[in-house]
Amino acid sequence: MSPRRIVLGAAALGVLALTLVAGPAQAHNELVKATPADGTTFAHLPDQGRMQFAETLVPADLSIRIGTTTLPVSAVPGDAHTVTFDLSTVEPAKTVLVTWTVVDSHDGHRSGGSLRWHVEKAASSAAEDTTSAASSGTPRLLRPLELTSKIVGYLAMALLVGGLLFLAVLWPAGAAARRPRALLAVTVLAGVLASAGSVGVVLWRSADQTVGEALATDYGRAATSMVLIWLLAAVVVAAVLQLDRTAVRGIAWRVGAILVSAGLIRVAGINAHATQGNERVLGIAADFLHLTAVSAWVGGLVMLSVCLLPRGELDEIEEVVPKFSRVAQASVLMIVSSGLLLLWDISRGIDGFWATHYSHILVLKLSLFSLVMLAAMKSKRWVQTTLAEAVAAHRRTAVRSFAVSVAAETVLVLAVLSAASVLVTSSPGT
Repeated sequence: MSPRRIVLGAAALGVLALTLVAGPAQAHNELVKATPADGTTFAHLPDQGRMQFAETLVPADLSIRIGTTTLPVSAVPGDAHTVTFDLSTVEPAKTVLVTWTVVDSHDGHRSGGSLRWHVEKAASSAAEDTTSAASSGTPRLLRPLELTSKIVGYLAMALLVGGLLFLAVLWPAGAAARRPRALLAVTVLAGVLASAGSVGVVLWRSADQTVGEALATDYGRAATSMVLIWLLAAVVVAAVLQLDRTAVRGIAWRVGAILVSAGLIRVAGINAHATQGNERVLGIAADFLHLTAVSAWVGGLVMLSVCLLPRGELDEIEEVVPKFSRVAQASVLMIVSSGLLLLWDISRGIDGFWATHYSHILVLKLSLFSLVMLAAMKSKRWVQTTLAEAVAAHRRTAVRSFAVSVAAETVLVLAVLSAASVLVTSSPGT
């Protein structure tokens, strides 16, 4: 079978994968009702409380704390949406602050909140604290695995999508060079491992379900679809390794690359917060544009700093760098505009948004993004004022100073993307 037919077949399977995962994602598992309710005043604290959630859960999904004490949580027979928690061990206090965190069994996201009660007298004497490890039942390695899979998956997506764009549009000759080919191969391997890790998180969290039931959830379908698309990405990259620059200039390869890239970006946004705003369709579109622009910028920067600039070919640099500068400028404008739209859509329905943990990570991301912009401005100024002179005079020292600036910009933008991947696992309301 010819490479062209292989790539076209991969593209067709990519369309099928997109069709399978195009369904709506679940929102976070939100609290519907708490008994006692927030703000209740008691003469005596009751021995038991009750919480009802919008989606089904098991006690291991929920952690309820009062101070440093984690309260035992029990299921309610016949009602998978409701749990009870023991208050008999709570020490006497005038004001009792209850904080809770729940992991959504469908999409793996965390959400939480707090209840404040006022107690005139205690219902029972204080007892020993219950440790969180004993009551939550959550494996310690689950959260690190989830975060690592998210961060590596996002970075791999951006590097592959941006790298394919860089080779196809800006630097086709790079498809024959050793470093770009190695970078694409390593990126695909990282993407496959990260997506497999996400599937492992789904199965680990759903130990009480069969494999089929766990993978049939929204988060399970998204995770398995991501594995499939990364395998299709391997076919696209294999064509580059086999055909060099001939592949990236062919229509069949470009169609396959576009479909695989669109599939990676769409599935990455399936369980994102764009689906939880007041304008869901607008949020999904803005999220797709946001991730596309980020990928074009991040992947292009890595290709530029790791693959193109170290070659020291001044003619190549003079041809490619100004083109990428324009791509980067357009990407930044799209990132800012779509990011502001997403922030407006997510935050407008949340009281006290800027006091939440989600907003703190967002502020860190925006701070790093500001530093990236400073480095990007320096690089752009070099392209506008120094590039032509450096090439004309064959001054490689000037190119090296530019390479340092681009490397700093690349490191910072990768840090921004890492912070963005952490945001996906945080609830905007907590």
